[in-house]
Amino acid sequence: MRKHGKQVRLPVYFVYLFTFLLSACAAQTPVPTRTAWPTETPNPTASATITPSPLPPTPTPSPTALPATTTPGPVICSPLAGVEISELTEMIVNPFAPPRLGSDDPHQGIDLADVDPVYQMALEGRPVHAVIGGTVAGVIVDRFPYGNAILVETPLEQIPAAWLETLQIPTPAPFRAQNPVLTCPESAFDPESISGPRSLYLLYAHFKEPPALQTGDLITCGMPIGIIGNSGNALNPHVHIEVRVGPSNVRFESMAHYTGSASLEEMANYCLWRVSEAFQLLDPQQLFAHGE
Repeated sequence: MRKHGKQVRLPVYFVYLFTFLLSACAAQTPVPTRTAWPTETPNPTASATITPSPLPPTPTPSPTALPATTTPGPVICSPLAGVEISELTEMIVNPFAPPRLGSDDPHQGIDLADVDPVYQMALEGRPVHAVIGGTVAGVIVDRFPYGNAILVETPLEQIPAAWLETLQIPTPAPFRAQNPVLTCPESAFDPESISGPRSLYLLYAHFKEPPALQTGDLITCGMPIGIIGNSGNALNPHVHIEVRVGPSNVRFESMAHYTGSASLEEMANYCLWRVSEAFQLLDPQQLFAHGE
């Protein structure tokens, strides 16, 4: 510093003081900076992982009600292979003609046969089928008058009530132990069984060959049980069918009559079946009417 032409020296502390004042002024001047775009400030309380909200429980499907299963009822089948039930009337060669009570007069069933249209002769060989399912109640092998034959039992409790009405099931009749027309030996049959459970019995007779079935075998509707023939008291080949209602669970090991070779047991069984009124006649065509 100069004063009036002379250089004046300032004390050293003035120099420090002056430097301090300049630095203080410089500190108060703001320095421009680039403004950054605002960013979202994270929430410090937010969890680092996302916890899913609980889903509503999956509804358990209610069980679907299934239709009630029913046991199939009995079925009526044609007794002749290849012949519809509606065609049977054209094949009847001897119709149903029930006898008076206690009589053994014919005709206690119906006869079905194949008849040659040219020569008008009955033919053998057509298979015979079971009309209704059941249990074999008796087998007859070459005995007079039925020849080769089979008996099938079906309990009435297995038959629809509507069928029973149309079949016109008779009430049990008094048991005839003896018959003045026939030789009827004493039978082991229990008359008290007439008041118990009852069954439908079908007899198929005059087969060409002895039945291949045995007593107690189960039979189904439409099952082959024999072949049309002319065994026994048959002048021409045909199948003879009888329908009766009687006490359940009766078994006929055999039956025969009108021949010297018939045993006492066979004759007793024949009388029981034919004239005792323990087994009452029904019209076979009334049973066929329930077929398709």
